[in-house]
Amino acid sequence: MSLFSVQGLCKNFGALKATDNVGLAVDAGQIHALIGPNGAGKSTLVNLISGLLPADAGSIVLAGTDLTPLGMHQRVRAGLSRCFQITSIFRGASVRANLLLAAQAHAGSSMRFLRPRDAEAALQEAAAALAQRVGLAHEMDRIAGTLPHGAQRKLDVALALASRPQLLLLDEPMAGMGPEDSERMTELIQVLKDDMAILLIEHDMKAVFALADHITVLVYGKVLVSGDAEAIRGNAQVQAVYLGTEEVA
Repeated sequence: MSLFSVQGLCKNFGALKATDNVGLAVDAGQIHALIGPNGAGKSTLVNLISGLLPADAGSIVLAGTDLTPLGMHQRVRAGLSRCFQITSIFRGASVRANLLLAAQAHAGSSMRFLRPRDAEAALQEAAAALAQRVGLAHEMDRIAGTLPHGAQRKLDVALALASRPQLLLLDEPMAGMGPEDSERMTELIQVLKDDMAILLIEHDMKAVFALADHITVLVYGKVLVSGDAEAIRGNAQVQAVYLGTEEVA
């Protein structure tokens, strides 16, 4: 049984079927990429999964827990975390302060039984571990808004990791990046796969084919095809509606 599954998911905006009976599954330790042209319904689907929008029909299940009736914060507690397309960091605070706030938000009740000094030390350790994990250990005292774009995206990922998710939703993590930053983010995502499943929404097809174990192609709110990278790369329908005729190296 898959770690995460979506079945029969539907969302209508008036007469528009933004999400039309969508189903997909993500296994533990898998990177599953969701691709499609603009207007395919990817953003709506991710908003449904994360709880930002309520579904009209269908189910969303993570590790045996039905997330469908749950709100966003409840889904985070159940093991789902998301990085938005637009970086959501506290730009006027230091990297350290960003990470401390995230660590504190997800520390749980165990902190209640620690002395204030011990609790503070535990939060500092958690923040340092998050920074180390995304390659920002040497930027802890820098104001987050002054970081280069690629580093800001890494900080955003670190904030999402603070909840220790079982499934991480990454919504266009390479958006606005140059080739070098995209390569570094690709390397980071590949490492994260060891500890969690990842649902990746991304337009950078080079990154998608480098990372994805499985790819689902969405068109007009419906699943066009789903398969491994080679099957998707060679699919004539996908080439016609999305990839075009130019081969991705």
